[in-house]
Amino acid sequence: MRKGILVASFGTTYQDTREKNIDAIVKCVKEKYKDVDVYEAYTSSKIRKALEKDGIKKYSVEEALEIMAGDGITHVAILPTHVIDGIESEIVKADVLKMRNCFEDIKVAGVLLNSPEDYHDVCDAVWGELKEPVREDTLILMGHGTEHKADESYGIMEDIFRKQTGANVYIATVEGETTIDDVIIKMKEKNNSKRVITAPFMLVAGDHANNDMAGDEDSFKSKLHDEGFEPECIIKGLGEYEDIRKIYISHLDAVMN
Repeated sequence: MRKGILVASFGTTYQDTREKNIDAIVKCVKEKYKDVDVYEAYTSSKIRKALEKDGIKKYSVEEALEIMAGDGITHVAILPTHVIDGIESEIVKADVLKMRNCFEDIKVAGVLLNSPEDYHDVCDAVWGELKEPVREDTLILMGHGTEHKADESYGIMEDIFRKQTGANVYIATVEGETTIDDVIIKMKEKNNSKRVITAPFMLVAGDHANNDMAGDEDSFKSKLHDEGFEPECIIKGLGEYEDIRKIYISHLDAVMN
């Protein structure tokens, strides 16, 4: 028997946030499982192609599994670093189905928000990092959003943030049902504080964080400013939070034992 771990991420073209988030999780995996071979995959074909132009090779899940099979791995544990169980998670599962006969055993760990307990643990991890800069003001977390049913995860997470912290916390998405425009309407109705902290609710602080959230045009920051708010942007991916990395590792542990 030869075990192998595959860390599957959406990916990013931003080197600094890749190192601080994705690479940081891979490092944790390698430190925890020193005697196990660790591989990587990116589920975004767009990002893989962009990186390849820069001379950086990242494999799809199927390609990585083919390499693992060729290396003699017999038992595979896959750790998806996706936040919700949506489209990217389905890509992982589809590739596993294609390759499952190449291994004696292959298991997929849960995404970040995989169980009811995860929502509470994620809330604690994020609030532990952001409560000091937020203080008595408002926090808007930027989620990616999706047309997938899993988009409802953001609303559930927002409710838990509010109940668990007692703070004014909103989650607005870039591509989901609840947008920053929707959140601004709610904030004005409730007469929330003018000072607003925005931060990514994404694994990495890449293109969406730098442009859709903190950019100067058509962004969370610009729209909040136009409505009379005083936005401050924190460019920090979830993977930079130590307690978030611990949650991912706990999910991996569950399929390694």
